[in-house]
Amino acid sequence: MTTENQEFTPMTNPATDTAQDMFTTVLHERLASGALEQAITKRVDKLIEETADDLFRSYGEVGKALKEKLSASIMPQIESLEDLPVYHDFVMNRLKLAAQNFYDTRLADVVDAELKEIMTELPEEITMSWLVKQVVKSARSYDEEPEGEITLIIEDMFDWTDTSKKVYISKEESADRRACDLELHLSLDKESGKWKILGIRSDGETEPRLCAGPLYSFEKMLFNVYAMKGLIDLDQGSDADDYETSWSEY
Repeated sequence: MTTENQEFTPMTNPATDTAQDMFTTVLHERLASGALEQAITKRVDKLIEETADDLFRSYGEVGKALKEKLSASIMPQIESLEDLPVYHDFVMNRLKLAAQNFYDTRLADVVDAELKEIMTELPEEITMSWLVKQVVKSARSYDEEPEGEITLIIEDMFDWTDTSKKVYISKEESADRRACDLELHLSLDKESGKWKILGIRSDGETEPRLCAGPLYSFEKMLFNVYAMKGLIDLDQGSDADDYETSWSEY
């Protein structure tokens, strides 16, 4: 075999040999030197390497078989971890713990504070004129208008008796009964001539929610009267027109 650094030495005589003679001579010489075996060896080596690569890839036969065997040996160990904690179980347990802590501490503090306020502020009765003035005062601070009027509706619950009444109060003028902020259900106490508060609805909520609700000033006072079975006096009359429901700064 010749290289770039070796001087080429002809094995035939160009003057006497034909091209066929030259080809035959060179072919025999190359075969005799093992060139064919070397070429075949390179091709076979390359074929073996490519075949091995294909077999061991994930889509090859050996790769598939090896993947199945490895999976079979690993999966039973994973399945045996039955006590492995589940994420959502952990979250739910933490939420339950936080809720319980709230009930045990924060909620108890809130209820205790509400009960303390009720027990320390025990008016036996209030008057309707006082209640109307408190709503007017609240409406003035809310609207910031120089003049205005609240809604006050006092009506008998039944035509043939005046022993039960409904009182509707709203900081808005000319409000519909259903839109009023405050609704009282009153029953006449015949002995005193004043009125028991049988039920309260404030901002769409009835009395069970009001115990720990966001009540302030006159609303809290009103609920305390209800909670302690106090009375409300319709001190200026049983008609809404008997009470001053408007204000003016002019």
